[in-house]
Amino acid sequence: MYGIKAQAQTPQRAHAATRRTRTHLRFHCAEFDAPEQQRRRTDKDNIEWKREDTVLSQSDCEKISGRDLTVIDLEEDLTGNYTCWSGTDLQDYTYLLLDKSKEATASKINCTAETFSCTEKIKCAWTSDEFTTFRLRNTRDNGDWVSQSVAGEFFFLPHSTNSYSEESERLLITGEAVSTCCYMKTDHSFFLRDIVKPAVSSISICNISNQGTDKQIIELVVTPPSTWPQPHSFFPLKHQIEYEIRHDGKLQTKDWEEGTKFQVEGSITKLRVRCRDLLLLSQWSEWTPWKNVN
Repeated sequence: MYGIKAQAQTPQRAHAATRRTRTHLRFHCAEFDAPEQQRRRTDKDNIEWKREDTVLSQSDCEKISGRDLTVIDLEEDLTGNYTCWSGTDLQDYTYLLLDKSKEATASKINCTAETFSCTEKIKCAWTSDEFTTFRLRNTRDNGDWVSQSVAGEFFFLPHSTNSYSEESERLLITGEAVSTCCYMKTDHSFFLRDIVKPAVSSISICNISNQGTDKQIIELVVTPPSTWPQPHSFFPLKHQIEYEIRHDGKLQTKDWEEGTKFQVEGSITKLRVRCRDLLLLSQWSEWTPWKNVN
């Protein structure tokens, strides 16, 4: 799909070539299904070249010599899929794309991690209206290229960060994107601690005393996310509760930093909880679903 044939240049070099002025680029037509040692020399010389669906002939922009095609003075309108044919048989193909990597700042990769532990992958999102296909890799850890999940929304990247030691080296996420005309490469660097966003906690109501009065007391227990590292005493969480007052429907919030048990006093109709890392002040998790107070 990234489409630069094996015996030609690497994708980055070939794409970058389209940005130079007064540049010539030569394609060689090899047999698509032939072994590598035979692809560079085949006796089938009755070759027809196409760019997308347009048949190419000798011109000021394209020079054809046997099985070779030379594109002269590369311009943006000469990008696309170059194919060579022997009769109705596709012999070889090469995508020639415009390198827009210098414009990568307009398309940012956004990443979060539910924990400091390497047992959970980093979740990244990267989209652009200009490109159709994306891939990412964890360059710091020499990771493999990763495509979007089946749902087509996120990338999940493994990493080797040790949650029990000080993080000294930033992660480097490299991204590549292509469309029918363009190519882009970009890098995104960060410390894992800067992108931590805990998963959603769970909340239970243990007891309600003085129910239905203004002196009502609700006793809660919050369970940290299953992906949060242990022991929880070493990785403490700060919790925030939001609740609705029965009489006027107003919302109020309270924070607590010790333990997983908490009391809320007053006539309350519903409540929810979120958490964040206490020591590093990470991003807040998403709220739990509203829990009705009977």
